[in-house]
Amino acid sequence: MVAMDGQLGALPKATRLVLMSASALLLVGAAAPEACFAVTLPPALAEDASVRPPVFAAPATRESATSSAVGLAPTRRVSVAARDVASFGAGRSVTTQAASAPAATVLPVDAALARWDMAEARALAEAMPKGAERCAAEGAIASRDNRLDEAARLLPPCLALLERTRSPRAYTTFETLLDTYLRRGAYKKEYGLIVRWLDAHGDRTDPDTLDDLRNQLGTAALLRDVPRPRATGSRTARLHSYRNVLGTQNVDLTVGGVTLPWMIDTGANFSAVSESAARRMRLAVRDTRYHVVGVTGHSVSTRIAVIDRFPVGGVILRNVVAIVIPDAALHIRAPRADYQIEAILGCPALAQLGRFRIDADGSFTIDRNAPLLRSGARLYMNELTPVAEVEIAGRTSLVSVDTGANRTTLHASYAARFGDRARLWSTKRETSLGLGGGGEGTVTVEPHLTIGAGTATVTEHDVAVTLEGDKAAPVLGNLGQAALTANGSYTFDFRSMRLLLGREVAD
Repeated sequence: MVAMDGQLGALPKATRLVLMSASALLLVGAAAPEACFAVTLPPALAEDASVRPPVFAAPATRESATSSAVGLAPTRRVSVAARDVASFGAGRSVTTQAASAPAATVLPVDAALARWDMAEARALAEAMPKGAERCAAEGAIASRDNRLDEAARLLPPCLALLERTRSPRAYTTFETLLDTYLRRGAYKKEYGLIVRWLDAHGDRTDPDTLDDLRNQLGTAALLRDVPRPRATGSRTARLHSYRNVLGTQNVDLTVGGVTLPWMIDTGANFSAVSESAARRMRLAVRDTRYHVVGVTGHSVSTRIAVIDRFPVGGVILRNVVAIVIPDAALHIRAPRADYQIEAILGCPALAQLGRFRIDADGSFTIDRNAPLLRSGARLYMNELTPVAEVEIAGRTSLVSVDTGANRTTLHASYAARFGDRARLWSTKRETSLGLGGGGEGTVTVEPHLTIGAGTATVTEHDVAVTLEGDKAAPVLGNLGQAALTANGSYTFDFRSMRLLLGREVAD
């Protein structure tokens, strides 16, 4: 296990590097000193072990602290469901508002957004009288729907009005706008927004949030002259992807004249490269003075780089931000195999592709000309992490979607919501290895999990369930490769925000 320590000048929003397994995680950032790092091994690599390979994952809140994932997750110190009752903020605390602001009134739309009932939230927002509160709610909905241009248009004027009226919703609207700028790659606007907010409200902001904002300001300052990311070149591409020994999917890409296996990881909040890979690609690496300290006392730092030209077949991605990580932190050591992760293709870059499909034979097809996908499960963005609306035991549920996880895991909120199934659960021992050491732990096992995603149904067996964490969190688990590939292929369409498991059927 590895404890974390963050320093000034960190990644956006006290960004945390999360290298998680079925029983532990690594956080890099300005918070969560109790966080740790471990990689759980697949049965093929270790006796009585199961895996979530070190890939980037869902926001590092306590409810995901034991999920099987690896990720860069910008998030606040308070877990998702612990604070959203009084605010429509997308997974953030409302305890950081100005001390003199009036108490928040819980509107029906607030409650709907807190439990991620997006259909009800939309209907309630449409019924609200025109004004700043309605436009703030509509901006939050647009942001979750990945309609970033609309969110960026709606939120600034209503934020200004909420600030003038000293509304308690001003802070969460500010954070939603900040998140929108970050996801758009509008780093100059992100920088300017933070500067203005700190100037107006810094003296009334609690110390933890002030540290987070200063950390984000440091990274935004480094990136403020970087143009917005965009996709150019061909509208279509077809590549070949393949499974690595961790059970996740790689694709060979050539960047800066260097061909590397890039892990395809929708759970990665940013793309990432090892330090040696960054040197070979001759990237201009920028120091963020970002540190990770393990329980062994070993300290490593992470930095940031911008890849100006990133070819994915004939599609050319521009201005891709990548986290630069020491090789040792991405080197997985196991009794029967070692694996060095060299590069990770994260969610922001994958979203720029618009629509892509991965088939059972490994075909990786990008088609930005294809019609908008209308079938499949609805997708939303929880900050930089895609989440899908699915059915579990006839109940509408929310799960993060992580192509960088080799299998599905469930959070404490699943255990709380489906406690009637506890009599069916068993336990088993798992071996975990990681930065600074390793260990064994006992996990709870759900013997049979059936998930409906649109018209598709997938079933997984012996799914690890975390019992510790936020039991009220709206996200119940993390959907991995086993579920995604159960019907042969899977398709992401970030334009229409749909996830299709299996082949598309024509109307």
